Amino acid sequence: MPSTEQALLVCKDLSYSIGKKQILKHISFSLFRGDLILLRGDNGAGKTTLLRTILNFGHHKDSFSSVSKDLKRPQISYLGHELGLYTSLSLEENLHYFLSIANLAYPVSQIETLLKSFRLWTRRMDPIFTFSRGMKQKSALVRALLTGGDLILLDEPFTALDRSGLEVAVTLLTEHSKSSAVLMATHDPGIPFSQDTIAWNLKEGTLETSAFPST
Repeated sequence: MPSTEQALLVCKDLSYSIGKKQILKHISFSLFRGDLILLRGDNGAGKTTLLRTILNFGHHKDSFSSVSKDLKRPQISYLGHELGLYTSLSLEENLHYFLSIANLAYPVSQIETLLKSFRLWTRRMDPIFTFSRGMKQKSALVRALLTGGDLILLDEPFTALDRSGLEVAVTLLTEHSKSSAVLMATHDPGIPFSQDTIAWNLKEGTLETSAFPST
């Protein structure tokens, strides 16, 4: 990343404990638009904790700073193991709701494009409880893409996706990362991204980083 590029978020010397167990130890990093970061680590290494800490960075003011020119808080979306959808509402109602609480307009053409990409367009008026597990995952990804204007945080986002769904998700996230930052926790070593990615590895509470070219 060019040194002249302005970071969306800067973290310095972050440590986090749950009870007497220290989960994160003196972690530092910067997030930039254009970053596509794959966060890996063993189960229990602290990947979810790190994602949630970034999401709630305002609660850790000693470690985080946002240096945007307009002084606005970065627009962040998060997709965790819980998909964050109201199952009694339709997909369209869910998208209306989450965009409204994020104070974002309802982008009709973009939503149509995303839903057709995931083959959800004809089901947009159906309640979420009628969807398969894979369809729910796709719906949650659409929500995250629409509300994550600056940064998307994803925790195992490809769970339950079939091959075509995975390929669509990878394409959309790659495109989104050109103007935003994408940070995802994943155990999948073979995600077919078409651009260079940055690897973060959490091990014993510390963060190791390296860049990997696309293949």
